[in-house]
Amino acid sequence: FIPPIQELSVSLLFLHVLHVTAQLNVVGPGHSLSVTVGRDVVLPCQLSPTLNAQTMTVRWIRQHVSETVHLYRDGQDLYLEQMEEYRGRTKLSHDHLLRGKLDLIIADVRPSDDGLYVCSVQDDAGYAEALVDLEVSAPFFHDAHPWKVALAVVLVTLLTLILGLSVYTVLLFKEK
Repeated sequence: FIPPIQELSVSLLFLHVLHVTAQLNVVGPGHSLSVTVGRDVVLPCQLSPTLNAQTMTVRWIRQHVSETVHLYRDGQDLYLEQMEEYRGRTKLSHDHLLRGKLDLIIADVRPSDDGLYVCSVQDDAGYAEALVDLEVSAPFFHDAHPWKVALAVVLVTLLTLILGLSVYTVLLFKEK
């Protein structure tokens, strides 16, 4: 026999534990991701603890414009709210949703894709989000200043001239 006050305390504790374990938590990579223009990139995002996310609403948005990059709801991808510049370039793996992975794949990365993304998830238990920072760089001399490029061209030209003159001088002396 349990006294009513103890029974109530145990019930409240049990409900509190259920509520705490049911809360959503989303984890991003914790560091910036780097990708070169033209490549594909995976923006990682994970439910913690691992839960099946197939019945949840998963939305990826650009933080600075608060517009939808990708939306998954009711078991399907919805493209009507998607920003036009991402149409046909994003994918969410439905198989990975079973394991709580909310990773977004962006194909053929463009310079305009650079910036912060918000990975958000919502269900009856609540709402949670994580930030993912994507740094997009151009191929080759993506961060070179014009004066550095000009200096490199001048140095290569000078070295080529010096080498050419040296070879010419050696050949000239060999003939004598």
